[in-house]
Amino acid sequence: MRGRSVLFWVLLPFVGLCAVALWLTHPAAPPSPAAPVEPQPSVRAPAPPPPSVPQSRTFGEGSTLPSRSPPPPPITIPEAEPREQASSGTVDKEDVRQAIQTVVPLIRECFQDVAERFPGPHTVTLKFTIEGQGLTGFFRDGEVVDSTLQDPFALACFLDSLLDVRFPAPRGGGKVTITYPFHFQPGTDAGR
Repeated sequence: MRGRSVLFWVLLPFVGLCAVALWLTHPAAPPSPAAPVEPQPSVRAPAPPPPSVPQSRTFGEGSTLPSRSPPPPPITIPEAEPREQASSGTVDKEDVRQAIQTVVPLIRECFQDVAERFPGPHTVTLKFTIEGQGLTGFFRDGEVVDSTLQDPFALACFLDSLLDVRFPAPRGGGKVTITYPFHFQPGTDAGR
């Protein structure tokens, strides 16, 4: 009787578990090849014709690479007047303007990424808080309060660019909330 209980309690569960393990690890049969689906014809706007004479750039002696198109015209971001709102400290507007000018190239890149899709001049007004920590102020709680540009990725890029700015700490400690407009004018000289 002892042999029968070993068979019943040990060997049968072991064989059952092995069968389940084999079933779970056995690869499934590959799906039957489906008939190829004909692509549905879609109506699209005609693609613009390729440029008739490609421009080329020379790199080193005799090697050239084709250029797709001339670079877009530079974008100017005129200096704007920051407006101070609710605050528990004070900060000089000229210091804020100078601090923001350090990241204008980053902000210009954000706008150039969407300039083809959204041509024309645009204004984006950002509201943010400067919190002082020692002698340096840091960007906090940035938001877009007004914009003629409706691209969420570009607007997020503008706010991310301000994370790199090191503002002067507000005098008297505390925080200063600033509203700063950016005006984008494509096609003008970026050096002005």
